[in-house]
Amino acid sequence: MCGRFVRKTASLQIAEAFAAQNSTDELPMSFNVAPTSRVYVVVNDSNALSLVNFSWGLVPRWAPDTSRAASMINARVETVAEKPSFRDLVSKNRCVLPMDGYFEWKEQLRHDTNRAVKQPFYFSAHLESGFSHRGVLAVAGLWTSWKDPNQPNGHLLHTVVALTRDANEMVGEIHHRMPVLLDEHGVENWLDASNQSPLGQLEEVPNDALVVCAVSTKVNSSRNNGSDLIDPIVLAKSEPVEELKLF
Repeated sequence: MCGRFVRKTASLQIAEAFAAQNSTDELPMSFNVAPTSRVYVVVNDSNALSLVNFSWGLVPRWAPDTSRAASMINARVETVAEKPSFRDLVSKNRCVLPMDGYFEWKEQLRHDTNRAVKQPFYFSAHLESGFSHRGVLAVAGLWTSWKDPNQPNGHLLHTVVALTRDANEMVGEIHHRMPVLLDEHGVENWLDASNQSPLGQLEEVPNDALVVCAVSTKVNSSRNNGSDLIDPIVLAKSEPVEELKLF
């Protein structure tokens, strides 16, 4: 699961990294992007790529309201073609979510406090990897449009969901799931409107696609924001909680 991520690259640089037209207002830099926030999205607009901004957390077009948006930030790629909320989007509403990096958590027992903590880790692109788009990650996603049924003349709300998959060996040391990451060829395939089998063409993500570091637990609160949230820290001696339960 990817529940928080970092946006520190400006829209112009992101658009250039994906050879897209910059068609969005500039969003503020954020080191703790949370569900329902506005996020940058690359879409295929009439066979030309455009960088826009949508709300993170899918609201199906048939939903009565937006109450479930915060719980619809991720979708499992293994079942996305079957779920009613997503299956109609795979053929024509594919997109890419650019991220500078994302956070994941692992519950550990700290020996200096003798209590379990949710320790955050920050994953970002390995700059020498093909999965780095000028330092930005490309996460496969789906988008849709929703209009409040009680306000037929209201504005459309465009929302987006990020796809996840089983973690590779490196990420699996922290969490069993990871975002569906795309290299340059993967982005081209995923956003190709004529591609009728995009799910079957997703490539495995090698262990060297990402780098990871432990970061401050301040990121655990979405109220905190600032570049210090991605500063590496040295962990106090700790052990995974699940390992301790074996004894």
